[in-house]
Amino acid sequence: MIIVLGAVFVAVALLGIAAHLVDSTGQFMAVAAALARLLMVAAVPGAVLLGVGAGWWGVVAGSLVVAVAFSTQFPLVRARLRKRSVQGTPFGVMSANILLGEADPGAVVAAVDAHAPDVLTVVELTRSAHEGLVEAGILERLPYPFVSAASGGNGTGIYSRYPIGDETRHDGYITELLSVRVQVPDAPWPLVFAVHPVPPWPRHPSAWARELAALRQLMDKIPLDDGPVVVSGDFNATFDHKRYRNLLRDRYRDAAMEVGAGHLATYSADAWYPPLIAIDHILVSDAAVIDVGVVELPGSDHRGIRADLLLRAP
Repeated sequence: MIIVLGAVFVAVALLGIAAHLVDSTGQFMAVAAALARLLMVAAVPGAVLLGVGAGWWGVVAGSLVVAVAFSTQFPLVRARLRKRSVQGTPFGVMSANILLGEADPGAVVAAVDAHAPDVLTVVELTRSAHEGLVEAGILERLPYPFVSAASGGNGTGIYSRYPIGDETRHDGYITELLSVRVQVPDAPWPLVFAVHPVPPWPRHPSAWARELAALRQLMDKIPLDDGPVVVSGDFNATFDHKRYRNLLRDRYRDAAMEVGAGHLATYSADAWYPPLIAIDHILVSDAAVIDVGVVELPGSDHRGIRADLLLRAP
């Protein structure tokens, strides 16, 4: 019985490992990848039970699965082992999914006061939510907005401390995908995107896979000498989704991974249990990451995420 139970735990962990490694557009594997980190934890009790029930070969088999599981998650904390000394112009970014506009606008503005980002990206921005943010004083803090509000979770907004240009609404996405050039004084002007690919569940994951691939193509088209790039939002994908890791090829880096912040869970923040899944991210290019953290957003089912950057000239 102990061997059977240990084998079940190990099998659960192997499912998590497989979901991490496989580039699947099937809904079952997409959901499994979202939970892969939790599934892989089962390798630990599985190894212990196999060791007790089957002796040394059980220890070897279970330990191998633990080692493979650990290797998939190690990149999330690896940067803690590195020490860096960089220079540049400070630039803060915050991302907020406000749950169909239901988050408390006063709390969002309070978070802006607390963390002082230079740019706030907002997804699931409705017209009434934008009006609520304006009434709560967002434009007194971040007076340069580019907003495409919409119902049904499709709206997006960018609010900037500095003047903006090159405002672009990118076609081909179900939710609004926006970008602006932020005119930071005495520094390279970063190109900032606010993104929100559709989720792989409960809808069919084909649209999710298509939008993540399209986002990768969009990022690839930006010239290497174009200056800093920041891609901020709810990606509806975790590090364990290969489709998300595809975004991190070449010059783009996950801000949380860059400082070894580990698994910054942002969803779901309105349940009785703590958030378990990290689907909100900030990606950067030609910018050093100094600090990353999560932000509480009362009334939303997400935590926000923030990153303190240093802009570097190309």
